[in-house]
Amino acid sequence: MCVLAIIIMVILLISLKIFFKRFKKHFNIADDIKKYNIYLTTYRIVRAMIVISCIMALLAINGINISGIAAAIGIMATAVAFAVKDSLQDIFAGFTIMTDKYFSVGDAVEFDGKDGIVVSFSIRTTKIEFLDDRSVMSVANRHITKIKKLTHMVDIDLPLSYEDNRADVYRVLLSICNNIRKISGIEKCELKGTQNFEESAVIYKIRFFCEPNDRPDIRREVMKTIQDGLAEGGIKIPYRQIDIHNK
Repeated sequence: MCVLAIIIMVILLISLKIFFKRFKKHFNIADDIKKYNIYLTTYRIVRAMIVISCIMALLAINGINISGIAAAIGIMATAVAFAVKDSLQDIFAGFTIMTDKYFSVGDAVEFDGKDGIVVSFSIRTTKIEFLDDRSVMSVANRHITKIKKLTHMVDIDLPLSYEDNRADVYRVLLSICNNIRKISGIEKCELKGTQNFEESAVIYKIRFFCEPNDRPDIRREVMKTIQDGLAEGGIKIPYRQIDIHNK
């Protein structure tokens, strides 16, 4: 039985090595030192777990009571895991980001409603440089669900009055889209049409495309173009008003 346990351990270790070797080659991990460190740490942890499990099995086969040892290891593992819970979550999230290619350094992302660029990535944290003020924030990788990778597409929902003639509105909005296309950095602009009917306004959607890195400045220029176009077309943006009636 001891020989069988050792053979099983050797087979598992060889299989583990082959798997991680193919994994490293598939994701080009050797070309990125940070990814390589994550890979190496994970490999060593799994390898240690296999060896410890085999040692425990050998002790049990030879009649040594391992219940006390197992209980002690379990208590120690639980205490350590609780103490480093956040760090472990960051490490596992970092491994997920790497394997799933969730985002990479240089990608434009959104975090807590602010647009930014991923400037660095480690096993525990991701650093984001925000586009509006160029401040840099270090985000724990366990907050990966709050980080959204940006695309070139930007939507603007425009509330306009029910009283405006629909044909006039479309004519003015199409002219605005034409002017937006002339803005430097705009790849494409299109009027998507009526988006929704709300209590005090009809919502029209304008969609444009640009580099995510340039989004804040271009969006401000687009908003100015929309404002100027509406004014030239005689269309006002409605605002909430309160009528007071005296009896």
